[in-house]
Amino acid sequence: MKKLMMLGVAGVALASLAAVNDTLISFSTPGTDTYIDGTAVQDGECYALVWSADGVFEGIKADGTAIDANDRVVLVAPVAKDGKCPDLVYQVDAAKAKEMEGGQYGVYLLDTRRVVAGETKVGLNPETGKLDYVKSYATATDAIAAADGIASAAATKAVDGAAVAAYVEVPKPMVAIEVKNATIKLTVTGMSPVADYWIEKGTEIQKVSEKVADVPADGVVEVEKTGAAAFFQVKGGIKQ
Repeated sequence: MKKLMMLGVAGVALASLAAVNDTLISFSTPGTDTYIDGTAVQDGECYALVWSADGVFEGIKADGTAIDANDRVVLVAPVAKDGKCPDLVYQVDAAKAKEMEGGQYGVYLLDTRRVVAGETKVGLNPETGKLDYVKSYATATDAIAAADGIASAAATKAVDGAAVAAYVEVPKPMVAIEVKNATIKLTVTGMSPVADYWIEKGTEIQKVSEKVADVPADGVVEVEKTGAAAFFQVKGGIKQ
């Protein structure tokens, strides 16, 4: 009897919220959800509720915002537990729902794994309450039409990151070269927080493949001069 009463009260609450033109979106996944590398999603990982004006969500940038101006990341929720997104209901207030009429909502699994003091962390940064960065994202549910009332985006299959995930787009950095007496100073700018970078050199522009050094956080690398002329390139890859 107690459980029935609680469920009844919850149903009344949802109905009353929807009655004032707010949009209620419930979403979940059955698990076990996986990242692009096939490993199970860690507890505290983020799921993003997104919206697209034209119904085609173009993706997420490394800072967790939408790539396309017609898209929005509405909510980032660090709720993963036991390899899945538990049942979650999000209320889009009437004013925002009005702005997003006619589009579609969807849910994406984010990969926010980062190494802090030798330990892998996920989710929001506890000091800022925001994302440090997003490495990849994967479709978690089918798209649902934006409308007043209650909509459900409960997935029927687990998120298979290897099949549906995409790495975020990493911009190409710039490098400035300063020749000194015994060394060459390379200063790299425009690096993305989701990538590792390193310097490679070669005696021909088509054969730059010899790794010289990793690029540190400040972007400054000094390498020794050699007798042969050398070409340098900055290369990078998504952090693992």
